[in-house]
Amino acid sequence: MAMLTCCSLLICAFSGLTLSLAATTPTHGRPSVILDQGTFIGNVNGSADAYLGIPYAVPPLGDLRFRQAVPNEPYHGTYDASEFGPTCPQDLAPLTSDPDSASFLDDFEALWDGTFPPTSSNASEDCLSINVLAPKGTMAGANLPVVVFLHIGAFLWGGAIEFNGEPVVRRSIEIREPVIFVSLNFRLNAWGFLPGQEAKDAGITNLGLRDQRQALRWIQKYIHRFGGDHTRVTLWGANAGSISAAFQMLNNEGDSEGLFSGAWMSGGFPLPLNNYTQLQGTYELLVNQTSCAGSSDSLQCLRQLPYETLLNAMLNVSPDQRFGRWQVVLDDDFIKDQPETSLKEGRIARVPYVISDTEDEGTQTALNLTSITTDEDVATYLTVDGLPGLPQEQVSQILALYPSDPAAGSPFGTGDLYAITPQYKRMAAIIGDLEFHAQRRFFLNQTSYRQPAWSYLSKQFKLPFLGSTDISDLINLYGPGDLTDRLIYFTARENPNNGTGVFWPQYTIEERLQLNIQNDSSFTIEPDTFRSEGINLLLELNIQFPE
Repeated sequence: MAMLTCCSLLICAFSGLTLSLAATTPTHGRPSVILDQGTFIGNVNGSADAYLGIPYAVPPLGDLRFRQAVPNEPYHGTYDASEFGPTCPQDLAPLTSDPDSASFLDDFEALWDGTFPPTSSNASEDCLSINVLAPKGTMAGANLPVVVFLHIGAFLWGGAIEFNGEPVVRRSIEIREPVIFVSLNFRLNAWGFLPGQEAKDAGITNLGLRDQRQALRWIQKYIHRFGGDHTRVTLWGANAGSISAAFQMLNNEGDSEGLFSGAWMSGGFPLPLNNYTQLQGTYELLVNQTSCAGSSDSLQCLRQLPYETLLNAMLNVSPDQRFGRWQVVLDDDFIKDQPETSLKEGRIARVPYVISDTEDEGTQTALNLTSITTDEDVATYLTVDGLPGLPQEQVSQILALYPSDPAAGSPFGTGDLYAITPQYKRMAAIIGDLEFHAQRRFFLNQTSYRQPAWSYLSKQFKLPFLGSTDISDLINLYGPGDLTDRLIYFTARENPNNGTGVFWPQYTIEERLQLNIQNDSSFTIEPDTFRSEGINLLLELNIQFPE
C-alpha cells in the first residue's frame, strides 16, 4: 500500500466535547495513524478508533528467546492494525483443578462471559504487542489521559484480546471525560518467569514484568500520535495485572521514570517472594524435560529448541505445581528487596492509587482444596503450603481466630449455606485474608500517609458458593457499572470523585475509611476494620513464613 499523507486539521464535536480528528485520512473508512515512517490502519470499534496488535518490541524469537525485550526498530511501511496479536504461550489451567468443584463456578462463569465474551487467539512467541483504543476521531494534540490495562491470569495464561476496552472509552465520552484505553501482552509462565541462577546470570528473571516496562516506554514515545498525554498514564490491573502494577511502582527504587502517574489495583498485591535461587529446581525441572539436560550451556540450548518441544516440556510439570513454579521472584535486580521492605522504607513511586478487594477473595482457591475436611488437614495446609514452616503454636492461634463454624466463613454473611465441605468456608476465609485483605491493608498502612490513596471493597455479585469472589469487580468496571465513572475520573483527574453521589474519602492511617459496593450496587463508606485480629496475625506470619 502507498504511504498515506497527513490530512488538514479538522474539528469534531461529540457530546458537547471538542476533539481533533485522526492524524491521517481514514483509509476506506478505517482510521490510521503514522508512527515514525510507518502507517498503521486500524478499525472502528463502536465509539473507539482501535489500533490493535502493534509490536512494541522486536519479536523475541530465535536467539532473542529468554532475553530482555529489545525496543522496536523505527516503523516503516504500512501495517494492518485491525486484529489483536497472538497471545503469549499459555498454560490453560482451569480455575479449579477439581472436577467435582467445577459446577460451583457455573453462575460466575455465566456472569463473566456476559461481560467478557469468550475469545480465541493463536499463541505464539511473537506476542509482544500493544493495543490502543481512542475516542473516534482523536488525533495528536488532544492530550487525553491514558489508562493501561494489565490482564489477569496468574502469570500463566490470558491476554489483551479478552478485554475489549470499548465500553470504558464509550462511557468516558458520555460523561465528557474522554480517555484512551491501552492493553498489552507480556510473556507468561516459563517464557516470562524463568527462575534459577542461569536466569539471574543472564539478566532475564521476571521477564514478563520487564516486558511491561518496555511497553510503558513505548507509550511514552508514541501515545501522543494517538492523541494521548504521556504525562497522564494510569496503570490498571486486576489479579496478576494488579500485582504487576504494584511491582512497577516498586521497581527502580520507586522511580517511575515518568512512565505512569497513577495506579488502580484490584485484587492482587505484592506478596512476600521466593528468591530466584529457591526455585532453582524449577529451572532444572524444565531443562530435564528436554534434550538440554547435561548441556554445558542449558539456557542457550533452551533458546534453540523448537517451540512445541519447549511448550510440551513446560506443560509436563504437574498441574498442581504450576502456580508455584512460574512466579515473580526476588532477583536483586528488577525486584531488589522483599516488597514489605521496600514499602516500609518508602521506596515506591509516589503516585495516587486506588486499591481494592472483593469480600470473598478466597473462595475460588478453596475450591481446589476440598480434600481438606478436618482441623488436622487445615493445620497441615498452613504448615506446608500456606505458611511453610509455621510452628504449631501459631497454627493454633489461626484456628482459634478462624473457627470451623460455617457461619463465620466465606462467602461471608451467608450463615450455614454453601458449606461444600466441613472446612471449605473456613479455608476460603483464611486464604482470602492471608493473600488478599492482609496484603491490601499492609500496602495502605505503609503508603497512604505518603501519597493519595483510596480503597474499596466489593460485595457485589454475591453468588451461591463463591460469594463476591476474586475479580468479580471487573464485571462492574467494564460493564460499564457504578465503578466505571470512578475509574475514568481517577484516570483523568487523579481523584475517583466526580462531584456527585457518595463522596469517597482518601484512606488515611488516622481514619481508615473505604468505599463499599453493596450487592444492590449502592455505595457506603465504612471503616476498614473487619477481622482485624485475624488479618493482623496472618500478615505478621506471612512476612516470617512466605509461601
